[in-house]
This record gives sequence, structure tokens and C-alpha cells, in this order.
Amino acid sequence: MHKTYNGLLLNNKIYPIDDLKYLCEGFLDDQSVSQWEKKVYKFILEWIDEKDYIIQMSSGTTGKQKKLRLSKESMMYSAQNTCDYFNLKFGQNALLCLPVDYIAGKMMIVRAFAGGLNLLLSEPTSMPDFGSFRNIDFCAMVPLQVYNSLNSVETLRRIKKLIIGGAEIRNELEVLLRDLPIEVYATYGMAEACSHVAIRRLSGTEYERYYHAMPEVKFKVDDRNCLIIEAKYLKDKIITNDVVDLVNSKKFRWIGRYDNLINSGGIKIVPEEVEAVISKSTGMDCAVIGLPDTKLGQKVVLILEKGGSEVTKEEIKTMLKNELPKHLQPREIIYVDELPRNHTFKVDRHKLIKQFE
Repeated sequence: MHKTYNGLLLNNKIYPIDDLKYLCEGFLDDQSVSQWEKKVYKFILEWIDEKDYIIQMSSGTTGKQKKLRLSKESMMYSAQNTCDYFNLKFGQNALLCLPVDYIAGKMMIVRAFAGGLNLLLSEPTSMPDFGSFRNIDFCAMVPLQVYNSLNSVETLRRIKKLIIGGAEIRNELEVLLRDLPIEVYATYGMAEACSHVAIRRLSGTEYERYYHAMPEVKFKVDDRNCLIIEAKYLKDKIITNDVVDLVNSKKFRWIGRYDNLINSGGIKIVPEEVEAVISKSTGMDCAVIGLPDTKLGQKVVLILEKGGSEVTKEEIKTMLKNELPKHLQPREIIYVDELPRNHTFKVDRHKLIKQFE
């Protein structure tokens, strides 16, 4: 474990803890400071207070939101793991463009404390504006932000090391990222684990299909084939609802969410696998859900986000006949203007199901 720094390097200026406290309090009282920035300063104050834990809400994407009590020691350990893994050095630029409501945004701040990184701030939108930053050594984004940023590849190339998490990375995005002349990684993790516990390289000749464990993290599976996480810095093991193909205690391939499974006529269908095929075939953003059906129990329904060049339902059906076995083919196709997403831009399946049930 390397040295932790008793202060924060923020926008090219070092603030000792006492100065940082006054700075953040001043920004919180300043009416001209935007709400997203105030959330950053509020968390910094929470991080440097006397409590040895923070309260974090789970994302709620896969079920009811719950309060998590996360140890600051565990968070710092995870942050130092990341700094070591990516060889991040004191003074290097780390760009925060994720909302700090969620663990991914908070951990970017903790990594700045852990590694002495220079924390740069950009508004957490679906298309971040980091054109004013000439050099970004490390950045974390969600897939939608990365996809939108591909419209400005030259800007994206300013990032030396990019990690992507928070939602599944579709095949077409992976293909687009493979030739980028920067280091791009998919991450696997959750709030309970204090951010990511596994990494998968997406760019260059070192491209990987399987996730590899971060240092001092091990994996097992339960009788559902769902991943179990054990880490030195976590008090308890974490039993997830993520169905995986486990190679060994350090390596796995993510398949989908157990709680998203569709039971259609007694056949269990993983919607994420179907979505990957459909997205690759159509090039459209989509979600596959199970809706009640008298005969089958649940039927497979495809929800497509309208794009500039809309493909007809018949064209999609014809296309998928060659790509999917009959039992995986959607019984119904629905177009929507926009798929519902949460604050981390992840598709909200529960909202979709409620909308069409």
C-alpha cells in the first residue's frame, strides 16, 4: 500500500485538510455554484469529517434502494488498489464527470485523496464536456457517456486511461473502442464492494473477454451460478445476483442478472445475451423484458429506442430469424422515444416493465 495524502489536489491547487474544509463550506454557501458542484464539495466534507464510515444508497436499478454503511478504510483501500493497478502517480490529472450521488463518482474523489491525484471537475451529463482539459491521465465514465463522446474522438484521445462501468457495455461499443490509441477498461463492481473488484481490457491487442480480479480479491459462485466476492478489505463476502461463467478464483465472464431472467414456457432466458445479439444486428439501443403471457407465463418483448434511421418491425423480425433461435425471438416489438435511465444512465428495467405491464 502506498502513501495517502493529508489533503487534496483540486484544480491544480493543493489544499490541506483545514483549508479544504473552509473552501468547501464557502462553495456550499455560494449561490452562484451549481448544484452538481455543491454535491462534490458536500461529499469532500463528509469524507474528511470524524466519522469512519459513509452512508451510501444502492442504485436501485435491480430492486429497492437500500442504505449501505461503507467503511472509509475499505474505500481508501479500494482506491489505493486502483491507483496501484493503473500506476497512477502524484499530480496526475483525474477527471470526475460522474454524479457523486453514486459510489463511482465518490470513489474518483477518494482516489484523488489516496494517490495525490489532481482532481478535475466536469458536469455529470450524458455527454461530458472536457474540451477545456488538455491532458487527462485517468477518467471513469458510464457506457452512454463514452458512446456519446465518440462523436469527438480527438477529445476522447486526451484521456490516457479510461475505465467504464455502471452498465453493460454493448458489443458495438466494444468494437468502436478496440482501435482507440488509449487504454480502455471495463470494470465490474458495486457500491457494497466500494467500486470495482474486476477489470477487463477493451482496447488494443491486449483485449480481453474475461474479467480479472483486482489485487486481494477472489471469486466463487453459488448454486445459481451467481458471483460471490471475497476481498481482504471487505468485512463480509458479497453474494451477487450476477450470473457468470467462472474460470477460476481470479477470472470470470459476466453473463447477466439473475433477477432479470425471463421464464418463457419453462425456458430461462438471459435478456442481456439477447440484447447483445439484437444490438449487434440492428445497431439500435434496446432492452429485452419479460411481460405476462397467458400461455407462456412470460413472453420476450423487445423495446427499441427510436433512432435517426428507424428500421421497421418486420425488417427486425426478418433479421433476428437468422440471428436467434426461435425461443429467444421477441414475441412483440415496441418502439419508444427514449429508454428510461437512472442517474448513472443505466437502463431502468423495472420502470420499463411497469410501463408496459
